[in-house]
This record gives sequence, C-alpha cells and structure tokens, in this order.
Amino acid sequence: MIITSENFIKHLKKGREEALDYILEKYAGTVKAVIHNTLKDYNDSQIIEESISDTFFGAYENAKQFKGNEEDFKKWICTIAKFKAIDKQRKLYKMPVAHEVEDYIDTVKSAEDEYLIKTSSEELQEMMCKLEQIDRDIFTMKYFLNMKNEEIAAQLGLTKASIDNRLYRGKKRLQKIYLGGILT
Repeated sequence: MIITSENFIKHLKKGREEALDYILEKYAGTVKAVIHNTLKDYNDSQIIEESISDTFFGAYENAKQFKGNEEDFKKWICTIAKFKAIDKQRKLYKMPVAHEVEDYIDTVKSAEDEYLIKTSSEELQEMMCKLEQIDRDIFTMKYFLNMKNEEIAAQLGLTKASIDNRLYRGKKRLQKIYLGGILT
C-alpha cells in the first residue's frame, strides 16, 4: 500500500503504521521547529526528542478525532506539538534553565565563593540579614522560591533591570560580608 498526501489521513484514522511513517517523514521538521521554539531555553535535545515522539504518538492515537484536509492536518499536528511542549515546560518549570545554571556557575570564581554557596541556609540567612529588606526579599524570591527576575519585578513593582542590578550588587555585598568574616 502506498501512502500519499491524498490518502494518509484516511489510513492514519484506520491506525495503519505506514501512515504514521508518512507523517513522521513529512512533518518531523515542522513539529521539531514548534517544539524547539517552546523549549529552547532548556537546551536539552532529549527533552525536545521526547516531546516530538509524544506529538506523533498523540496524533496517531487521536487521528479518529481529526476532521479536515492536509492543510488542516498540518495545523492540527502543530497545535498538538505546541501543547506537548507546553506540558513538558510545565513539568520542567521548577528545574533551572540551562542559561541560569551557566550564570550561576560563572559566579563561582574562587574557593571562597564555592564555600559560600555550600554554607548552610542558616548562615546565608544571617549574612542576608545585613542586606536591605528589599534585597533580602529579592534573594528569597530568586534563590529560595525559584522565581524568575521578571516575576520578582512584577511582584515588587520594580523593573527587571533593577532586579538584575540588585541581585548583582547583593552578591557582591554577601561576598564582602563573607570574606570579612573569614579574615577577622
């Protein structure tokens, strides 16, 4: 049996694997682009590949519900891809994003900095008490509640740039507080 653009929908609805092979070949690039655009911040090819597989599996499993022509099918599978990527994003939301991890690693420049990061949260909170209240709130939201800078800005009525600056300056102040404690 030959699957073509004219008959693949009919065969997909009948559950024929040849039709699944056809849509995989024809729409893989489009589906990958949709998913990649949604999940690019995670910079993980395995997550993207899982979402692509989930998309085609979902299309195969739900093909009987599809009504329309080839152009409608393309829109339908792209919609499935978008929702699968959003579902994956929700599951990964609490995990750090790759560029945040890189930024975090870049801040570790010396043994003292590494030790600071490893200190208990109580010691860190004691050091944070020496910061202004607004900076303590920002650090708590960022590093204990895992909020994004944009969310913190909205919550506190500040700009994202202000949050970025306060985080940077706060890290520097904490480093000075820490180093002052070691040297005395």
